[in-house]
Amino acid sequence: MTAYLQELASRNLSSRTITIYTGILESFIEYSRQFQGEAEVSDINRIYINGYLAEMEKVSKKFSSSSKKLHITVLKAFFNYVTENNVDNVDFLKTFKKLTVKTEIKEKPGLTNDEVVRLLKYLEYEKKGPRNRIINFRNSLLIKTMLYGGLRAHELLELRLKNYVFNSEHEVYVLLVRGKGNKERYVYVPYSVAADEVETLSEEMGEGWFVCSTRDGGIINLTNLYQIVTGVYKRAGIEKKGLHILRHTMARRHVTAGTNLETIRDLLGHSNISITATFYAKTNEENKMAAVMRVGGGK
Repeated sequence: MTAYLQELASRNLSSRTITIYTGILESFIEYSRQFQGEAEVSDINRIYINGYLAEMEKVSKKFSSSSKKLHITVLKAFFNYVTENNVDNVDFLKTFKKLTVKTEIKEKPGLTNDEVVRLLKYLEYEKKGPRNRIINFRNSLLIKTMLYGGLRAHELLELRLKNYVFNSEHEVYVLLVRGKGNKERYVYVPYSVAADEVETLSEEMGEGWFVCSTRDGGIINLTNLYQIVTGVYKRAGIEKKGLHILRHTMARRHVTAGTNLETIRDLLGHSNISITATFYAKTNEENKMAAVMRVGGGK
């Protein structure tokens, strides 16, 4: 193992990467000590590796599918090195060919309907406060934009008030945002939801004002944006954290409302509809019953 770690160091890998490799290999060696005198290195096979992974899962509650994949990756690289350098011509690569880990697909967290109502009521309450009026209107607008437009946090940072273009036919604000890979897409925020904020801030700060402006006119960074939004959650009595949770909430609300996946994909800016389907295409019993009645409700 020492020779392998020395080779990794010679590749100018980061100290963090080497630390991770060292830790995993030491764990594997410690696991193997129990078989000392009973098994040879050449006896290491898929069953042996799976036994090691099962042991790691047993001793650590945080040993997720991504952790398993990382351990497999490190062990595969190590045993590839052993295969290339051992004198006994033992080939360990075949051990890892069919060694896979099923990815755990977890439902993205979001706000419940009650929490959305509570959040919106609290934003209106803060707007009426005499102190920090502009900041309160700013917080309300940026939260509503993520909640109804489904923006990623970095997409929000580029928006100015002038980017909220009113479409009178559909009563929405149309926003052109730049997403991943510099791909542009349109997102929409209901006029009735954000008009008070957009019009008030435009009058007092000017249309060129950034939605994520600080008190002194700078731009909020992602860390501060996280703290601002999470602080609003807490004051509204919502025990959840994060920015992306608003985007997930928007997607889940569209699924519940019966919006088709292609539309949700386009609103979120996903490159592939399979991403949308994997994380959001879960319906509920009310949706199922409503769908049956629409198709065969006796009419």
